[in-house]
Amino acid sequence: MEKINIDSWTLIATIFLAIIGWLVSLWLQRKNLKDQHKTQIQYDIYKQLVQARQELQEPLNELGASVVTPFILMDSSMIPFTLKLKKQYKDSWFEYSESECLLDGEQKWNKYVSDIKDSASKFINKYIIFISIFEDWEAALSKLINTKNILAYEIQRLKKSVDSHVDYFQTISSEKGHDWRNWDRKDLEMRANDIRDCAFTIGSYINDFMVLVHNELMAKYFNHKRSMRITLDPKYKVLAKDMLIENVDHKKVAEMKINKDKVISCAQALLDRSLPPKGTIAPDYEKFLRSVISGFCPTCNNPIEVYSLEENDNSFCFNYLCGHSWKGVTIEETISVSELIKTKTVRPGFGWLRKTTQGHKQSGDPKLKKGVEIYMDVNRKKNEYHQVITNNETKEILHEEHEPLTEHRSKDNIHQKQ
Repeated sequence: MEKINIDSWTLIATIFLAIIGWLVSLWLQRKNLKDQHKTQIQYDIYKQLVQARQELQEPLNELGASVVTPFILMDSSMIPFTLKLKKQYKDSWFEYSESECLLDGEQKWNKYVSDIKDSASKFINKYIIFISIFEDWEAALSKLINTKNILAYEIQRLKKSVDSHVDYFQTISSEKGHDWRNWDRKDLEMRANDIRDCAFTIGSYINDFMVLVHNELMAKYFNHKRSMRITLDPKYKVLAKDMLIENVDHKKVAEMKINKDKVISCAQALLDRSLPPKGTIAPDYEKFLRSVISGFCPTCNNPIEVYSLEENDNSFCFNYLCGHSWKGVTIEETISVSELIKTKTVRPGFGWLRKTTQGHKQSGDPKLKKGVEIYMDVNRKKNEYHQVITNNETKEILHEEHEPLTEHRSKDNIHQKQ
């Protein structure tokens, strides 16, 4: 009887343990399925937000491009009037009037403003989709709700600034007159720059937000967190969790300051060596060097910020933060540097009017180990041809020409026939 009781308790214990094991197994299976489902949902949320962010980028890029005002195109509208060109109407020819050329320029301005408005409207539509995706999945992103509210507030503030500038652009002809030649271009370009900065800041905040979304949804599955954005100026804030913060790379800022001092010193040394009576310099090249010395990019007129410097024994390259660069060839062990710069002045519809070449060039002559310094100015408008070639090492003039361009061309044609 006692043996039967022991066997019964053993059987009961076995059944109980089996049930417990089955329940634990079922719980683990359900938990695993739930985790897999949660992971899939988080991936889908992130994928939707990434797609929406990519679609946001196009109108932001278009807004950023609005920094280039259309005044060059508008000025070209006056060429027919300035040159007294004629157009045919039926069987008669009439000169272009000043008013119709001004109207053509104003239409170019109106298209510029319309494109900005379209880009801003397109951005808002895409942004609404982006935020809607977040709100649809708010439960999975509850830790970022406050951050989303900060993002929304900043975008609303920056968009309001863009709208203010666009409204001014749209009404300027009625307030300042239809003769756009009298408009304050400096003020308009400053406003265009502010639109670009607003677009850049909006894009930066959205990317910051996506970094936080990535770290919230995906980081734990891949054991990798994306880094917070680093800036080069304290005025550019970074969107962190629940606040905007400063996150300046002070080491890089110090390096850029040193590089900027170098590029200005290089330009100053080259200008001092090229100005008369020491040398000969093309006006466009002198303007290029003086722009660098004053701290402004000669290409886009933005303040020079040298992001990186590449240099070796015989060449250098200053890479600017604006996207442009200055490349040259070092010809001495001192800070004296030189480069070969070619510029061309073009009038639409008439081809080039002037070409200038200034700087250093290697020579095939073994006697000229440090190459030659070239100055060439070909001016169609004034019918002038100037060329001076100097030994870089001794500064001796090796070849010099100053004559009417037509005579120079005639000699070229004779040499070609011979």
